[in-house]
Amino acid sequence: MKLRITIVAVAMLGFAVAAEPPSYDETMARAQDAFASENWNALAAELDAAQRLRPYSLYLMRNRILAHEMNGDRARALQIARQAAERGLSMDLSGHDAFDAVKDDPAFAAIAKQMADNASARGESIDFVELAYDDWLPEAIAIGRDEADFIGCVRSGEIHDLRQRDDVLYARGGVFDIEVRGQTLWAAINNQLAYKKAGEEPAFAAVAAFDLEMGAQIREIRLGAGDALIGDIEIGGDGVIYASDSKTPRIFKIDSADDKRAVSFANPRYANLQGIALDEENGRLYVADYLTGLYAMDLDTGEATLLGNDADAHLGGIDGLYLYDGDLIGVQNGTTPQRIVRMRLSKDGMNVRKFKVLAQNLSQWNEPTHGSVRGDTFYYIATSNWPSYDAENGWAVRDDNPPRPVRIMAIELD
Repeated sequence: MKLRITIVAVAMLGFAVAAEPPSYDETMARAQDAFASENWNALAAELDAAQRLRPYSLYLMRNRILAHEMNGDRARALQIARQAAERGLSMDLSGHDAFDAVKDDPAFAAIAKQMADNASARGESIDFVELAYDDWLPEAIAIGRDEADFIGCVRSGEIHDLRQRDDVLYARGGVFDIEVRGQTLWAAINNQLAYKKAGEEPAFAAVAAFDLEMGAQIREIRLGAGDALIGDIEIGGDGVIYASDSKTPRIFKIDSADDKRAVSFANPRYANLQGIALDEENGRLYVADYLTGLYAMDLDTGEATLLGNDADAHLGGIDGLYLYDGDLIGVQNGTTPQRIVRMRLSKDGMNVRKFKVLAQNLSQWNEPTHGSVRGDTFYYIATSNWPSYDAENGWAVRDDNPPRPVRIMAIELD
């Protein structure tokens, strides 16, 4: 990522001093000041700088179109919109006279047509199972090779065995991810957000272990309070647990045999961490950031390297992330349209060379989230139902978009 750096020359000493680049918050504060003073040139410049720090923020992309149009730079506004269209995205450009002016330009007609085509349903995905659970917000799934298929719920903290429907585990918070190793089920739990009992006790984030034979929780590793939200976990062959924290963006590395040895790795480029995919063979963890893209983190040092993007694809908005045959599979629910994508990596695994949409905007979906690879098939939660709950109203069910039956779907990858 290119950051703006100010160089102050010190002629007498004969060297240059590099000042710290402005942070995203500082840049956005200046953008707010520019907007308040109607300094459209400064607004456009600050939003451009913010986009360099958050390259996959669609919020910034949309507002940059507006800012450049208001600054009299129609060509730049059209260029930004065209880039979004060429990356398979669609945007709602409404709500301001400047957007109307951009859309009235004859050069926008081809962009509008491409965006409309981008919004269409595509790809083949078959139903795997449908579950008649009431008031469910499923986020976690583990489809095993043996007799072990599980789905976990953020709303209730329940973990259901899909093969033995009467077998239910109960977590002390919403279940955000699941990994099964032998007779132990590990779960990322948070008693926050849409969890029904949120607020009854102080907020926490944890990784919990359940004994499948006993049907009970046997361990809980607390990783934070209100400052943490664990979204995804991976378990290494050596028992090391990796967990992504989306609230205070960092990656935890936990020795499951001695959780007192837990460490965390942060990076100034991290903004909103989501899915992770473990590549033990090459000693790295792939990390998806909603706003800044994909990283490869060294398992020993925690050093994170931003993946190259030779495909010139939109690599943001990825929730679930999975490794398959040297490629990455992503559930991209932070884009319009929402998509399931396959990213072909370079031989060294550090560059996205090709980008393929496997499925997008299917009518059966209500925000796909996490999935699980078994063999050559990718199973995923097609109806997480997050859009059916109103975060601004105590997570009450929306009248205009009630939760749908829980649907798990599958895509063949070979």
